[in-house]
Amino acid sequence: MSFIEPALLWGALAIAIPIAIHFWHQKRGTPLPWAATRWLTERDQQQSRGLRLDNRWLLLVRCVLLLLLATLLAQPLLRRVTTDKTVQRIHLVQPSNRLTTNFLFELAEARRQGEQVYWATRQPELMNEIGTPPDQTTTDGPTRSSGSWSGLTLQTAIDQLPHTNTELHLYLVNDPRLADVPAISVPVRYRLHTVVDSSVQPRAFLNLGNSKKLLVNRAGALTTTTAPDPSLSLQSAPTRSGSLRVLLDYPDKLQRQTVRAALQALTDVYALAFTIDEKAAPGTVYDWVLTNRSPLRPNPQTLYVVSGVAQTVPSDNVVFTNESLTPPTSELVASGQLPEWLGNQLIRHLGLLDNRAPLSQSALQALFVPTAKPDPVQQAGLQHALTLFLIVLLILERWIALTKNA
Repeated sequence: MSFIEPALLWGALAIAIPIAIHFWHQKRGTPLPWAATRWLTERDQQQSRGLRLDNRWLLLVRCVLLLLLATLLAQPLLRRVTTDKTVQRIHLVQPSNRLTTNFLFELAEARRQGEQVYWATRQPELMNEIGTPPDQTTTDGPTRSSGSWSGLTLQTAIDQLPHTNTELHLYLVNDPRLADVPAISVPVRYRLHTVVDSSVQPRAFLNLGNSKKLLVNRAGALTTTTAPDPSLSLQSAPTRSGSLRVLLDYPDKLQRQTVRAALQALTDVYALAFTIDEKAAPGTVYDWVLTNRSPLRPNPQTLYVVSGVAQTVPSDNVVFTNESLTPPTSELVASGQLPEWLGNQLIRHLGLLDNRAPLSQSALQALFVPTAKPDPVQQAGLQHALTLFLIVLLILERWIALTKNA
């Protein structure tokens, strides 16, 4: 048996409390005045030595109650003992022509043996044939045709696959965007197959007008320049040109003013041009929507920053922050970091950070954390059984305490 919150098992040390109270109450005694005491003949009495346990059953029940409560809070996981030794192999492939070409033999052999091969999309799709990845993804690495493929996309795909008695084979391009999430949970049995995109990828850039370009320089810093480093290879066409259409969809005037000031700071520092609307114009497709309402049908080409709302559905182009973007309610605003934070979300969405170096093998392996996923039905049954046992013990403790007047 393992525990989700093993640190809470330290609460079991609380059993020392009822034991200490028991002995303290036992030694303390209660004087009872009695008028006939003076007629009794005094006799030498030997003092009792050692500890005597009175009401032992009550003490035992109270100790078990505390132990059971600590166990419940630690959320135990019961490992299922099974005699089924059959391990099912599942193959999960990042949408990339480079991967299907590099691992063509392995994937073809897996399909020939009847093993399940999926594309690693938000809703994993069975690979009917080894060829072009879904959603018109035809480049060597992750594309932006259906949103940015990232570690979050991979985690969403893994979570929808079975974990019991499975061996997961992951086929991935060594992409630094995998490290955008702190860790990726995988089944206990898994194998990692990766390729490094060794080709020189031209850098994405924004055309700001007046011969100005916004790009990430060789040092990894965002810069606006009219004369890029000649050693850098730039894409043939800019990711965006001209001003960005922005919608500030906030009913709160203070929040609108705060975000508008942050966008003005980005304009002052990086010469970014924004066309800002405070009401949605019919038929307009916005590049950036800043709002306090979760989008119902998010456009994959639009970046959404939703403030004051806890994250609901994971998405690469919808960024949630549970803070309202005003000075009294947001640490980002109070510390002056809001323009930088918003700028990072924008350049990540536009793909300006896609030219980072691949991850080292140690960093790549450290991202994947093997986790035994419990059976939800079995887990719920265990929690219900322990809770019922706790209630029965609590009733028993009250009954013994009232009966013994302890």
